[in-house]
Formats: sequence, structure tokens, C-alpha cells
Amino acid sequence: MPDGSQIELFSFPDAPSRPTRPEAQGLRHLSFEVHDVQAAADELAAQGIAVEPLRTDEFTGRRFTFFTDPDGLPLELYEAAPAGDLHALLMKLEGDLHLQDVRASASRLEEILEDDFQEIGISGIVWTRPAIVEALRDEAFSERTMSDFRVQRMASDVALVTYRVHREATAERPSADSLRSSLWRQRGGRWRMAFHQGTPL
Repeated sequence: MPDGSQIELFSFPDAPSRPTRPEAQGLRHLSFEVHDVQAAADELAAQGIAVEPLRTDEFTGRRFTFFTDPDGLPLELYEAAPAGDLHALLMKLEGDLHLQDVRASASRLEEILEDDFQEIGISGIVWTRPAIVEALRDEAFSERTMSDFRVQRMASDVALVTYRVHREATAERPSADSLRSSLWRQRGGRWRMAFHQGTPL
């Protein structure tokens, strides 16, 4: 897989029938995120594939269903987060990166930034994740505020974020405004920043 994950498929002669249903303890199954579960289920049904009635996840409020592959193994369709939810999530994550306690925390930065993260700073310098973590450790912090925050979904697991930042003046440097853009990728159910660029105004 592009992110280094692997899918292993095993086949055995005269394998026993599956004894339990999808939520059985210890079960592993594939789940596919789709934007419209009902439409995806209807498309499968039109091909003669039996699909279970839709259910709603009590924790997320999103719909899901199961069907089976030719060997009778369960496959899941799970509803993607609405655009509004993604907007709120990415606004929070971007906002976290402008907080002093987050910027000073190597572990928190490594949670938010992808391993191969790169940034083109407003100075024109290209930063990697290790370089950013080190540089922010002893940063002379300035308060920042975001505005005109926008999210555009580029794919089911990729989103482009654009916004404007105002940095307050400190004794070390004057106030400044900049345009920001970030690419976020979703891996294993978690959104992390893969790229960021700042353009001075």
C-alpha cells in the first residue's frame, strides 16, 4: 500500500465455515469508507449482492452495513464524516499548532505531523518534521489568530486547508500577517498534516 501497510490474503483447501458474525470477539474484517452508505448498498444490491440493513454507530452517529465476499467473509461499508465535522476537526488541529504548549511539545507535534512532513516557511526555508520540532523547542512565542478558514476535500483521505494568520507583535519581532495552506492525510482513522506553506502578506 502507498503508506507502507500490507494486505495478506490466505487460502486453504477445505477451510471450515466462518462460525460467527461481524462483531464477534477477535474478528478482523475490511471496512471501506464511503460518502453515502445507502447509495453504495443500493449499488451492491443491484448487482445481486445481499446487504444487511443499515445500522447507526451509537458513538459517531454514522451509518454502516455489512455484506460478504464470495467466501462468506464480512466486508463493511462505513459512512465518512460529514464535511462540517471534518471542517471542525481540522480547524482544531490547525489551531493546536498555533498554541504555545503544543509548539513546545515534541510528542504532540509528532502526533499531528506526518513522518515525512515538509513545510515551506514564510522565510522560504524548507523544514522537515525533525527540524520543526527542534526549532520550536526554544521558540520566542507570539500569539496567533486564524481567519477565513476553509477546507476542501481532495479525496476521501486527503484535505486541503487554507486560511489567514495574524501574529501579534512581541519585543523580538513586529506583528505580521500571512496566508497559510496545509495538506492533511487520513491514515488509520487519524488526520495528520503532510505539508504546510506560509506566504507573507
